[in-house]
Amino acid sequence: VAAERLRDRLKWQSERGSLVKMNKVKGSTDKGNTRILSLLAQLEKLTLDGTVHDVENGRYVTSKLLHLAQTQERTKKDITAKGSTGMEIILSTLENSRDQQMTLNILNILNELVSVGGGRRGSILVSKGGSQILLQLLFSASKDLPPNEEIMVQLHSILAKIGPKDKKFGVKARINGALGITLNLVKQNLQNFKLILPCLQLLRVYSNNAVNAISLGKNGVVELMFKIIGPFSRKNTSLVK
Repeated sequence: VAAERLRDRLKWQSERGSLVKMNKVKGSTDKGNTRILSLLAQLEKLTLDGTVHDVENGRYVTSKLLHLAQTQERTKKDITAKGSTGMEIILSTLENSRDQQMTLNILNILNELVSVGGGRRGSILVSKGGSQILLQLLFSASKDLPPNEEIMVQLHSILAKIGPKDKKFGVKARINGALGITLNLVKQNLQNFKLILPCLQLLRVYSNNAVNAISLGKNGVVELMFKIIGPFSRKNTSLVK
C-alpha cells in the first residue's frame, strides 16, 4: 500500500510539473504576442497621416520588430497570420518613410519574412501590393547619388524572392524602369560580389518575361555575363550559377 501511495504521489508531482511548465510556455508566448501587437500599433500610429514625423521613434520601433523577426519564428507568423494587418502596417510605413535607417530596418524585416521557409509569406507580401511598393522604392532609391548599397542589396534580394510569386511581375518591373536600374548597378559594380549576386538573381526573374529577356539582350546583358564569369569563376560558384 505504501509503495502504491508513493507511486501515485510521484505521478501527481510529475503531472503537476508538466502543467506548470506548459502554463509558463503559454504565458511566455502570450507575452511575446502582446509585444509584437504593441509595436505594430505604435508603427501604425506613426504613419496615420501619411508621414513619419517622429523619425527617432520610428527607428526604435522598426529595430525592435527586426530583432523579434530575427530571433523568434512566432513573430513572422503573427505578422502574416490570417486577419492580421501587420504586413499592411509595415508596407505603409515603408512607403511613407523618408529616413534611410528606418527604410533599411523595414527592408530587413521583409527579407526575414520571405527567407527560408517563407514561401507563403512571400505570397502574402505580393497580395498586399508589396511588389509595386518595392519596385517604386527601387526607382526612387536609384536617384540617390550614389545609391545606398545596403538598401539596393535588400531590395534586390526581396524582389528576387517574391517576383516568381507575382504573375504580373515582369510587366511591373518593366513599367517601373527596374530592368535598366538593375543592369546599370551590375555594370558599375562588377567587382562587388555582395551587390551583384542579388542583382543577377533578380535579372533572372526579369528574364522569365519574354519581352524583358529581349530588352535585356539588346542592352548587352549576355556580354555582361561573360565579364562577370571571368573574375569570379573560381571563388564564387553561387554567383557564376
